[in-house]
Amino acid sequence: MADEFETKPEEEQNKREQAKRDLADLQKLMAQVQGDSSAKSDRDTQPEPAKQEAVSVDELIDRAASEAEQDAEPEDAEQAEQAPETPSQIDGTQSDDTETKKPREEQSKPEESESTEPEASETPEEKQQAEQEQREQVLNQQKRRRQAAQAAAGTPIELDLRKKTAEKTQKQQPHKTHKTHKDARLARKRRRQLIRMGTVLVVFLVALVLIVSIVRGIAGSGKKDSGDAGKQTTSAVSKNENKKDNDTPASQQESKQYLAIKDDTTLPDYAKKYPGMYATAATTQKKLSDKKVCYLTFDDGPSDTCTPQILDILKKYHVKATFFVVTSEIDGNEKLIQRIIDEGHTLCIHANEHEYKKIYASPEAYLEDFAAAYDKIYALTGYKVQGFRFPGGSNGQLNHYGNYDAIIKEMTRRGFEYYDWNAYDHDAEGGSYSASQLAQYAVHEVSISSRNDVILLMHDTYGKENTVKALPSIIEGIQKEGIECLPITKTTRPVHFSVNENTPAEYTEETSSEDSAKSSDSSSKSGKSSESSAKSSSSKSKTKN
Repeated sequence: MADEFETKPEEEQNKREQAKRDLADLQKLMAQVQGDSSAKSDRDTQPEPAKQEAVSVDELIDRAASEAEQDAEPEDAEQAEQAPETPSQIDGTQSDDTETKKPREEQSKPEESESTEPEASETPEEKQQAEQEQREQVLNQQKRRRQAAQAAAGTPIELDLRKKTAEKTQKQQPHKTHKTHKDARLARKRRRQLIRMGTVLVVFLVALVLIVSIVRGIAGSGKKDSGDAGKQTTSAVSKNENKKDNDTPASQQESKQYLAIKDDTTLPDYAKKYPGMYATAATTQKKLSDKKVCYLTFDDGPSDTCTPQILDILKKYHVKATFFVVTSEIDGNEKLIQRIIDEGHTLCIHANEHEYKKIYASPEAYLEDFAAAYDKIYALTGYKVQGFRFPGGSNGQLNHYGNYDAIIKEMTRRGFEYYDWNAYDHDAEGGSYSASQLAQYAVHEVSISSRNDVILLMHDTYGKENTVKALPSIIEGIQKEGIECLPITKTTRPVHFSVNENTPAEYTEETSSEDSAKSSDSSSKSGKSSESSAKSSSSKSKTKN
């Protein structure tokens, strides 16, 4: 037993030295790990994200040490006292080792008291086995610490790999971002191009629709079946032709008709005057209507006392009429002239000055008066008149002054059409008839006319208020007879006075089917015999026409 006790201090001394060596090795390892970790942190210029931050080596070692202490149970107090001091942190300071050693000594004290009692009965083999187990525990503890240190050292490496991967991804990302931005720009550009193309297409379609509508309106207004007199709408003054070209008087604008005859020496000198005073010839043959129709005509206007009311009545009954105006009466009534055209009525010339002796003195005098009226209407409305009516009728005062043949020949050569009448409401006989009497005369003479084309003469000048009052009854009476009221157009078959007819002398009418040019020749041949009839007609009617 004495030998055993003598060898015990020596063995314990060896264990202490071995533990110190192990501790020194562990401290070197921890110092190396710490140096590698600090060098790595110096190389890293950018901090890792919070989620990827490396776990502190000290914390890992503490966790490993605590786990080792819980697993390790020293067998006796002497081994606990002789055990090397174990550091709890990676810096290896002596103060931390002392603080860590104290709780372990306190934990081993009870075991020491317990182990000393049976120590006398322990055999050398048992002691050697116990020492071997103690040594294995210390080695296991060292092994755990090394593993913890290695794990702590490996975390920054892993994080560094992640960082490099992130940097590599960031280097590649600009290419992807650039490509994405480029695709977005191309998409926006294509969208803008589509929007522009759509806008241009819509504008083009709208413009096309408007152009087509305007063309159809221009081409379609005044165009109906010319063979049916009830559908004639092309007025002698069409709103869609002869627009004002310039400020030159219409009679002075050279026309194709003038250029064709300007070198013709067989024509009289007055035929070379007024090179622009020509009418547009009708495109269709003028035929008698298949059924009876009535053309309401008003002479000697406009007047502000009668013309506006007449226009109102015509508008109320949806009827179109024809106005043969005296242009000396236009001043102050310009709006009425424009209203006649705007409301679809036909505008024709009666005269500029309603003076028989002056205008019928010679062909030159008549052309001068007609040109004055022609230019005034053109200047006011921009239209060139196509039709006219002789004051007093074609075989009345015109023939009385002996220039019938020359004037009619020149006017028809220029393409103008003149219109006499074959029905009359008697409103020019001094106002001796009441409104009801005027209506009875008008309806009766329209209904008994031998022609289907009836031209009814009325007046809208000053003092014709009874005509205004009679007009509603006249329209209703004519329509009651099944007769349609229409305006004169280019295709209207004209009424020209002649002689020796079976019709009343006041309203003698040409019944032949010859055109206006031929009718003027026949009228000139019978001029002498028609003079007495015209005078009789004038004396009976006392009309101002």
